Amino acid sequence: MSRNFFYCSELSRHAAEKSYGTASIGAVWLLIEYPHAWGPHAIRDSALSPAVKQHLNRLLKTIPRSRLLFIKQDPGTKERLKFFVVRSRESHPFIVKFELDQHERLLEIDVAAAAGNASAGDLVTGDQSLFLVCTHGKRDKCCAKFGYAVYKAARDFVHGDAGADVWQSSHVGGDRFAANLICFPHGLFYAHVTEEGGRVIMDEYRQRRLVLDEYRGRACYSFPVQAAEFFVRRETGLLGLDALRYLDQERLGETLWRVRFKTHTGGVIHQARVASSFSEFQNLITCQSTEEKSITQYQLEDYRVL
Repeated sequence: MSRNFFYCSELSRHAAEKSYGTASIGAVWLLIEYPHAWGPHAIRDSALSPAVKQHLNRLLKTIPRSRLLFIKQDPGTKERLKFFVVRSRESHPFIVKFELDQHERLLEIDVAAAAGNASAGDLVTGDQSLFLVCTHGKRDKCCAKFGYAVYKAARDFVHGDAGADVWQSSHVGGDRFAANLICFPHGLFYAHVTEEGGRVIMDEYRQRRLVLDEYRGRACYSFPVQAAEFFVRRETGLLGLDALRYLDQERLGETLWRVRFKTHTGGVIHQARVASSFSEFQNLITCQSTEEKSITQYQLEDYRVL
């Protein structure tokens, strides 16, 4: 492939880059329906009023580990706009849904209360799953090229299922992993998703299981813990969403961590010692990159059952 014209996602796949330990970290996700064109920077380049932009930026500064994404579905006239507050965490994550007649209504919602209490919103979607596929082509052309086809296939797959909903999303982090798929409310990230792979991931998620192929990690974990979870699940075959509970981590060195998980039933403790290092290969990590860089990759140094 010519480096004069390239897709960073294809470069990542050709290099066999490992995706675990790369999920964007976030405990609270604000998903705002914005059914218009997205500029390179979603909020800044939008037509939202200055008051709404200021309000959203203030929320991101005051709510710990919060992230904001624009979402949309295929073009169409809607009287009401959706706004979701997602609390992504290991145990009992939830989604609170609001409906707005205009974006100015965001100023009236106590978002912090909704993020802390599932009963604070207009409607709590108890068992509903939200699937997001990044299609933010103005941010990176890979997201449009690889993301939109996966979005359409995912939308068709859940059509008529009241317990699932599929949305396009703005930049989720990790352009080189397009197509990126996120499963909410747990906040599971997947890389290099294909149309068929997306169907498998969504089906397994609806049955409260995760898929290890191209798994990036959980948004509620730090990067080393994300990698450790992948290794423990690979070693044990425990794929149930609730099969493991994170206990703790200890940093043993600049690039070495010890992470412990406990099984939900039985109380067995699984310990993984993971290390990070820079990849031997170098890549252009976005489609706008002009300089090749090494990439952080995680390795399993030791696994044991305590």
